[in-house]
Amino acid sequence: MTQSIFKHIQGKNGSRWAKFIKDVGTENILIVGVDAAKFTHKGMVSTYYGEIIGRPFEFDASLTGIDKVKEIVNKIEGEYGKKEVVVGVETTGHYYEDLVLRCKLEGFHVRIINSATTAKERDALLNWSKTDNLDLMAIIQALINGHGTFADLASGKIRNLKKINTCSPRISERNDYNEELNKVLS
Repeated sequence: MTQSIFKHIQGKNGSRWAKFIKDVGTENILIVGVDAAKFTHKGMVSTYYGEIIGRPFEFDASLTGIDKVKEIVNKIEGEYGKKEVVVGVETTGHYYEDLVLRCKLEGFHVRIINSATTAKERDALLNWSKTDNLDLMAIIQALINGHGTFADLASGKIRNLKKINTCSPRISERNDYNEELNKVLS
């Protein structure tokens, strides 16, 4: 008897992840865990089975940094014959948003991991210290366990409005804020 894919213990989100895994096959997936930060992100690449491929690496929170990630991922993809790349990014303030959007534009499948989930995974590893490398392992383990959501961040005018709202404390006068708002809405 066939069950509907939408009857999953993790709900709709779990259904989407399970369908993705079934369609692609675990042997074809490369996972990139990213610990986002204000200036310098840190990443680690592994197989779906948690085998770490290469050493953790740092990259700038800029287009140059994304190019570095693409270069590393493309090399590993070719070397290991992987077909799909899943990038898991831990939410950190708003610093992760540009990274997520850029990774989606590059064609990566992006899943957002809540920092509380990362903390639980780190606890499950029975390691109470906090280092970037342990966080990366916890992010990857969270992805393997099906945690996180596919990245559906706001785009277009909604994204621009959110950006203005993020910087609104820095806008000195209400008129300046209204001018910025009018620019986005027009």
